[in-house]
Amino acid sequence: MANCALNVQVLQASVDPDDESHFRILVGGKFIKYLTVDTGLYSLDDMCFAPSLILLLPPLPPGDWNVGHISKDPTHGHPYFATATKIPLRKITHIWHPSQIDHLELEMGQKLRSNEGRVIGFLMERVLDCRHAMPEDLPLCQHALTKLHKLGIKHGDINKHNFLIRNGEAILIDFDFAERCDNPKLLAEEFQMLEQQLWDDSGKGGSIMS
Repeated sequence: MANCALNVQVLQASVDPDDESHFRILVGGKFIKYLTVDTGLYSLDDMCFAPSLILLLPPLPPGDWNVGHISKDPTHGHPYFATATKIPLRKITHIWHPSQIDHLELEMGQKLRSNEGRVIGFLMERVLDCRHAMPEDLPLCQHALTKLHKLGIKHGDINKHNFLIRNGEAILIDFDFAERCDNPKLLAEEFQMLEQQLWDDSGKGGSIMS
């Protein structure tokens, strides 16, 4: 019950019945903490149902910590925090987009950032009211591709269905084959292929509606 008073929310759960389970929780609406739970401490059903898990967790230790490990207390066999430490967590260091969103400000959708400004992922925009690129959109597509190349990234799949035209600009999508590239020749070759790709009517990368 003590944890309920702290307003604990389970943000993410990775439950394994045969190994350690891992959880990301939010405490008091602003503190992110990562928990590792030893095998066999709780049932699979309890770990998969956040309200039950919160009730079963031992009282959260006080102090400034972000990583805790819950084990079986050797003296009485009940779950307890074997460790609760403050460690530097991994983060994304190359942030190319100027916009950053705190995940606590999101009402729904993917999480972008945890507490203390640590960037842990990215959001994807749902692009509406757009169309696929056509040959006459070549200058717009060249501008979009040039911006990507200036970041040292080769797209890898510049078919016309991966350029969405909206409000006079081209938006690049589908980065499954994108990769770091510091070879100007390869970037130039991709750029030179763009016009041909916009004229392609084979349906590659999408479907042709008649």
